Amino acid sequence: MISKLRTISFARANQGFTLVESLVAIVIVTMVASAGAVGVSLSVAAQEDARLAQLAMQAAQQQVSFLMEKPFASMVDYAGTEEPGQLKAPLDAGAVERTKVLAGEWAKLKRITTLTSEPTTFTQYNNFVVDGMRIDVQVQVQTPDGNMTTYATIRRHRTNEDSL
Repeated sequence: MISKLRTISFARANQGFTLVESLVAIVIVTMVASAGAVGVSLSVAAQEDARLAQLAMQAAQQQVSFLMEKPFASMVDYAGTEEPGQLKAPLDAGAVERTKVLAGEWAKLKRITTLTSEPTTFTQYNNFVVDGMRIDVQVQVQTPDGNMTTYATIRRHRTNEDSL
């Protein structure tokens, strides 16, 4: 009896996979591969989004630094919008004005600089009022559907040194 069972199971092992077993294996492999592809594509999209957010923050910080170095009275000359592909590069060494335009991934960014006259009152010093300017820099990126999404916003206050 035992020898018959061994013979039958040995004969079955030599036959290989049936068509149904092969189809089931193909379906399982396809499902695993498609799940992996979705994971990779989501990872790539998240990485691209993080890179653009980092560039947007750098663009906002560059603009604020540039404005803080300018004479107070001339800051208002730099208010406005830099459309995608027109973002000005930081100053070159020894340069007075920005002339270069940032290229590559930077060309996807739009920078909006708003300057608002805003005196600051120091209540702890007998309501001493200091003349100043609020600097708002907002950097946006155009999404695939055509809308603009804000990726970075910086707000700073600069005191008018002449009023002190």
